[in-house]
Amino acid sequence: MTTTTERVSIVGTGLIGGSIGLALRRSGNVEICGYDASADNTKVALEMGALDVVATDLAGAATDADVIIVATPVGEILATVGALAGLAKEGAVVTDVGSTKNTIVSEAERLLGERNAFVGGHPMAGTEGEGIASARPDVFEGALWILTPTSHTSSDAYRKVNTLVTRLGARTLALDPAEHDRLVAVVSHLPYAIATALMALAARQDDDRLYRAAAGSFRDVTRTAGSNPRIWRDIFATNRDAFVDELDGFTELLGTIRDAVANDRWDDFGSLVETARDARRRFPVKGERTIGDPVTLEIAIADRAGVLAEVTTAVGEGGINIEDLWVEHTASGGVLRLLVDGHDAAFKAAELLDARGFRTTVVEDR
Repeated sequence: MTTTTERVSIVGTGLIGGSIGLALRRSGNVEICGYDASADNTKVALEMGALDVVATDLAGAATDADVIIVATPVGEILATVGALAGLAKEGAVVTDVGSTKNTIVSEAERLLGERNAFVGGHPMAGTEGEGIASARPDVFEGALWILTPTSHTSSDAYRKVNTLVTRLGARTLALDPAEHDRLVAVVSHLPYAIATALMALAARQDDDRLYRAAAGSFRDVTRTAGSNPRIWRDIFATNRDAFVDELDGFTELLGTIRDAVANDRWDDFGSLVETARDARRRFPVKGERTIGDPVTLEIAIADRAGVLAEVTTAVGEGGINIEDLWVEHTASGGVLRLLVDGHDAAFKAAELLDARGFRTTVVEDR
């Protein structure tokens, strides 16, 4: 019996692209092709075992690829997708690893048209190092990888990318592209801005004693301040509105703390601290995930555009990881089956879907 080997092409073999290659190699039965504008990067990636084949141009990377992962900097993603539009074979799925999604997803879908599906992706993982030399096969183990389906996303394309991501060891979460950008503005983009401002403030002191006196909390908060400014320029430029909104909200809260301290309004200060403390307790334990035997949900769906995105993003709002999905088509629409971790997650997903008018059944035994 002959087993068909999937061909995955990675465009951009830096830290994330190289780590994807290394993690895919561990999962087996896949041929990994890589292309990078820097031949040095692909040379190192090949030597590390992150690639099986090096393409000398984008056309070579696109040829015969079943999935193409665009792992370039954010500012280069759409130009790369535009070039792939005329090169990828019909039916190949294109995904990315960009830190912003709304603009990228809408434009990528327009550029690729009907010939190729685009499924936006964002791995919430990395290392303090940069470039291919810092790539590791375990970067995505247990990490969250956000997928952003839209009304144009087919179940086959979503499943292909979701399956690939879980092979890397990551957990997936489906979010609307605009909702993704709003959330990462708070949990990723704003922290970078705060770290940068804190270190700029420290630099103003021009006093080496400050650095020697800095406790672990200061070091932790400012960890990202040394990140590549070009990368962050592109991130802020493609998520300007969401970032500015959240920065305004943060500035307002800082003003509340300042006024409370300056004017002895300690009740106001205490109230803000209590709110923050309660919110901090909502963080899951590091590495925590819903553990249990996989449970299947059956959802009756109509034959209309966008139904997959409605279902997956509704489940994503509950923070529920979709392990797998597939559709059985019928004359009137079909049955979408989702595989999730454990009964608690299954019943929570069913509740979310029922509230949106989907007829959902949790399959106890199958």
